[in-house]
Amino acid sequence: MKRTLAAALAACICGGALCACGAGTAPEPSPSPAPDAAPETLVTYEVPGDINPYTGLPRGENYPEGTRGVAVMINNVRAAWPQSGLNSADLVYEMVTESGITRLMAVYRDYAAMPTVGPIRSARDQHVQLMLPLQSLYAHIGGSNVAMEYLDRYKYTDRKSIDGKYKNFYWIDAERRKTKGQEHCVYTNGETFAAAVGQYALQSAAVNEPPPVFDFVRYSEPRRELAGGSAAEVYLRFSSYADSTFVYDEGSGKYLKFQYDQPQVDMADEGRQYGADNVFLLFATIEKYPDGVLANVRFDEGQGAGVYFNGGRYERVRWIKEDPASPLRIVDNEGHELDIKVNPGTSYVAVVGTEQIGNCRIDGQTLEQAFGDVK
Repeated sequence: MKRTLAAALAACICGGALCACGAGTAPEPSPSPAPDAAPETLVTYEVPGDINPYTGLPRGENYPEGTRGVAVMINNVRAAWPQSGLNSADLVYEMVTESGITRLMAVYRDYAAMPTVGPIRSARDQHVQLMLPLQSLYAHIGGSNVAMEYLDRYKYTDRKSIDGKYKNFYWIDAERRKTKGQEHCVYTNGETFAAAVGQYALQSAAVNEPPPVFDFVRYSEPRRELAGGSAAEVYLRFSSYADSTFVYDEGSGKYLKFQYDQPQVDMADEGRQYGADNVFLLFATIEKYPDGVLANVRFDEGQGAGVYFNGGRYERVRWIKEDPASPLRIVDNEGHELDIKVNPGTSYVAVVGTEQIGNCRIDGQTLEQAFGDVK
């Protein structure tokens, strides 16, 4: 489909302001008229009846069958640290939003079981395009014009997206507010969010399970060893402002994340360092919208290069995304467009500009040194 959709949305905001409205900031101008409404995406995938489709792990005793998950936008500027709730997330996505700054989107299959999560920030269209195929609820405080266009078009503003206007879904941390701006102090948790879902009659019910995020190895089968080589340390660069290092921890089997030259910790997990079982480093063209500030991640180009990390090893992959509501597929690097087998567990996905390929490293080697050209 739909390179035309992205083009239409970009055209809608040419010359218009795209600044996000965050907690404690002035609201942005109204967006331009939305394109014709698109039909709501329906689940057409068969899902094994005993797995969490976000992780491939077995469902727990209180698995929320028949209920949507939730994706929460999390502030990631230095002033917003430390964050809360990352280690409880099934998925974490990170991308540049503006001025080299990145933003996180943490996804939880069971929103009622969320610990304290935040600080919550505004919606961006690149995150929305990765949220839509998850068929989750979406939690944010404000949003860019293009993000709101997507949410309108895919009927998320009709009680599936919960924004700052729903006052009871979040709180402001008064103690933290003494030293930080209000946009760094907005939080929610499972109890608060579940109460808001009921109060505002959000569309939390789901007839079917969401499709699996990846083609997971069956959790009862041996984990797959990645074929590319060893990867004890992964360095990726989003911009001159933000870069990250992941160090493989054999004890936990997770890649532990460092950013801004320090461990990225989770205050809802007793200050433990954030880590994920799977790490995906994906490359895409990233431009600026006509405002010259906000980042336009070109998912409409349909595909790009990437690297998958798991178990202290790596493997070259490619990503495919047909349109905003289609899944982000991780396929082989051989041109067969076959979904690779991903080991079950939590996942972190970074989408990085193609201009940063030369700055990313595996165990100290550039990607070109590790395996040749990256295209």
